[in-house]
Amino acid sequence: MRGVQATRGVVTRVALVLVATTLACAGAPRAASDVAAHATFPADYRCVPFHDARYARGPQSIPGRIQNEYYDAMDVPADRKKSVEEGTCYHDTDTTNSGSGTLNGTGSYINEFRMGESPDISYTKFGHAGVAIDDSPYNLVVPEPNSLYLGWIAPGEWVRYTVNVANDGWYSITTMYTSKLGGRISLDVDGVDATGPLALPITYSAADTIDWRQAHHWNRVAGLGRFRLPAGKHLLTLHFLDHPVMNFDYMEFVRVP
Repeated sequence: MRGVQATRGVVTRVALVLVATTLACAGAPRAASDVAAHATFPADYRCVPFHDARYARGPQSIPGRIQNEYYDAMDVPADRKKSVEEGTCYHDTDTTNSGSGTLNGTGSYINEFRMGESPDISYTKFGHAGVAIDDSPYNLVVPEPNSLYLGWIAPGEWVRYTVNVANDGWYSITTMYTSKLGGRISLDVDGVDATGPLALPITYSAADTIDWRQAHHWNRVAGLGRFRLPAGKHLLTLHFLDHPVMNFDYMEFVRVP
């Protein structure tokens, strides 16, 4: 019996070690993490902050609001942008911008916004004749009209943002979004996972009988994650981990204790 008990004790200790190792590898205690506290901007990164004739402020700032449609780009001719930006500034599952220049047509700045690039972009539409789109009664939070957003998101896609972090410290995210099926996102800082998966509440409403409008039920959620950002210039990568039919207007980075 003593030999059996000793064997059981060894097995138990081994099992405990395996469980602890599994949890560490899975990142269970790292959802609120400072793993990116010493991350540094990648020296070989070739993309630059978004800029055009209307917006030329350089890297977006933290604390503050990061506009999701202002993902990084390359200063190359328009006919080369999709081929050279894919896999470096962003990853999109196809090369068609489903919003700008297609569904939205042309003829204005917001209709054509970044229409030569693969990520899909649209804007919130109010007062549409016949049927409400982004100003329907099914919103949980009413968005701003004519607000550009990143949309038609598919699992596995990602976008990058060069940012300036003013203060080293702990942060969480407030985001304006839609998510018909729910889903999770995560953030890398300079290539290091900073947040782990962050779950977004579903915005589906059974009361809305117009199927396509399920993608236009806007919500704002605060307190997503708790993670540490070091001061200075950094590269954020926003990953869309699962479930399609998500739209993102902005992420606001808020300092927390």
